[in-house]
Amino acid sequence: MPENSTYPFVHEIAASHASGAFPTFLQDRLSQLAGEVEARVSIEIDEAAAAAGYKSRLAASEEFNQLMRRLRQCRSTEEVAAWLLDSTSSYCGPAALFEVIGTEVRGVRARGFQLDGAESIQELEGPIDAAPALATVAQERDTVIALGSPAEVSPQIAATLGHPHTEKVYLYPVEIQDKVVAILYATASGGTHVDSAALELLAYAAGSAAQLLTPPPEHEPISPELVAIRGVDMRTHTDASGALLRQAREARARWFARAEAARIRLRHGAALERGRLQHDIYSALRPEIDAARRSYHQDFLAVSPAIADYLHRELLSLADNDASLLGPDYPGSLV
Repeated sequence: MPENSTYPFVHEIAASHASGAFPTFLQDRLSQLAGEVEARVSIEIDEAAAAAGYKSRLAASEEFNQLMRRLRQCRSTEEVAAWLLDSTSSYCGPAALFEVIGTEVRGVRARGFQLDGAESIQELEGPIDAAPALATVAQERDTVIALGSPAEVSPQIAATLGHPHTEKVYLYPVEIQDKVVAILYATASGGTHVDSAALELLAYAAGSAAQLLTPPPEHEPISPELVAIRGVDMRTHTDASGALLRQAREARARWFARAEAARIRLRHGAALERGRLQHDIYSALRPEIDAARRSYHQDFLAVSPAIADYLHRELLSLADNDASLLGPDYPGSLV
């Protein structure tokens, strides 16, 4: 990776900070971020523990907490990238990290692959359109599961990583300011279990940490309509703060929706399965679904009507993405 790279996910903080000292508020914010992530993943850890065969939830929780403590020590986005890839070792087989740069995708790091040929992962670069599965992740900002074939991940990536073309690959977006800047590429080589919930959490935490460590872009000139206040940088308060609040609301909404869906799976599995068989999940789980919808409307849509109905999307996932399984009385999306 070139030292002078200015791409978002690997941009080093340094030259712009004259003192060279890592800002205290960033360190505090990273600690706060780690605490928030830890607080929100109780249900996901339960699922991860069961899937991975842990003897107790405590073991899974402690492993995840250790990862979050390591994240707090990252001082640059390069370190965050290394942390993300290293942290995947307990949750999947070989993995790689790709950077999205406009219409191009470029390799950043890899773990566990027997790289084919002399080409290193850092030299792997090409048009993202040649890798439809990765392009979908970048466009939809969502997890994608695909075959690791040349037609899906590009001939160049498939040849370099060298895993079987019939093997599934799991692709997770890493976002900064609502834009996919990197893609985590995970496999299950050798029969390794892929813990998708844990990998999504890691990718989300990495994106949040990288955003804090990335210098903000140059702002456009202040609109003449704005009223200036002596001693206050209006650009900061109108652009950066507003964007940060919107991103925080979106993130909380997504986490709420995922947590509610996970809670239903864990605590009401029998009713969920009965509802699927009867093509009426809503009737089988009406109290739980109605309560979740009320909370989502109060906490998110009433505050910001622009937020998507992530809860509806998660309920659809419970129905195997078949809306008819939710039943004729299901009220539909909240927006």
